[in-house]
Amino acid sequence: MSAQRETGRESRQSDVDLLRLHRLEGSTQAALATLRRSLIENVPPTRAGLAREAAIAFDLQDDQQALAVMDEIAQTVGISAFS
Repeated sequence: MSAQRETGRESRQSDVDLLRLHRLEGSTQAALATLRRSLIENVPPTRAGLAREAAIAFDLQDDQQALAVMDEIAQTVGISAFS
């Protein structure tokens, strides 16, 4: 295999790893923000609240799309689907 192909493969893997890290960080941010609001501000945790926090964390307009990302990440770490 040529060095150029190997570099391209490593670059793609690096991009995949960065996306996964971004999603893990966003999921953590959303979960902790929801937990904080519940404990500190006495706001009951809701699916809609988590979806909103996830949309903020992932910089998405669609709360449900953000929740789907959260669900995907949750499944990769062994937590079953939210639905």
